[in-house]
Amino acid sequence: MDWSGQVRQIIFDADDTLWENNIYYVQASGDFFDLAVQAGLDRQQAEKDFDALELQVVRERGYGSHNFVYILEELFRRYVKAGYRLDEQRFARIVRRFKDHPEHPPKLFDGVIETLRYLKEKYDLYILTKGEFDEQEGKILRAKVNHCVKNYFILPEKNDQAYQKLMAEKGWRAEETCMVGNSPKSDINPALRCGMYAIHIPYRDTWKLDDEPLLDAPGRLLVLKKFTDLK
Repeated sequence: MDWSGQVRQIIFDADDTLWENNIYYVQASGDFFDLAVQAGLDRQQAEKDFDALELQVVRERGYGSHNFVYILEELFRRYVKAGYRLDEQRFARIVRRFKDHPEHPPKLFDGVIETLRYLKEKYDLYILTKGEFDEQEGKILRAKVNHCVKNYFILPEKNDQAYQKLMAEKGWRAEETCMVGNSPKSDINPALRCGMYAIHIPYRDTWKLDDEPLLDAPGRLLVLKKFTDLK
């Protein structure tokens, strides 16, 4: 499968494609479930409560670490109100540890900078991510990947309409554009539906709300094991 003669621009997802992100959410939610179980709650019920509230919050408030903290705090409040005695100090440590992670440079996957520099010699590179603008921009700047791309775009949502609007605004042709990401729902499938090429790099802890079966797109979809395989 050789796209080198067709593709002119490559767009990269950020979270869990360039660096690890969901791992912090998985750790914090797991710690919270352990706390709930210690207080006498059923773990499966706590996970079900979390999933339901998370879906509601994403729809009503959008993405971002502050909304994740809101979910934890709201569930804590509900459980305490229901009579469960959750350890308040332990909960505070869980939240504090999670809140600390965005302040540090993201943990880039192996070879990201070198691979971007290599591809930069052949293609125009961009980053497309979703979420709260200041938070996402902060991660991009602290990771220093902004020096490897021509521009970055931060949107409230990544779907078919968002990709179509971006291509129209930039004057890009779908058959000359490739999307690289870990999320089937946000990165790969919308790009394929818009006629673009797509490269899927699976991540072990892809967020469940970003996961769905990959579309069947012979000749336009490539699946790689790691980021450096892009070379």
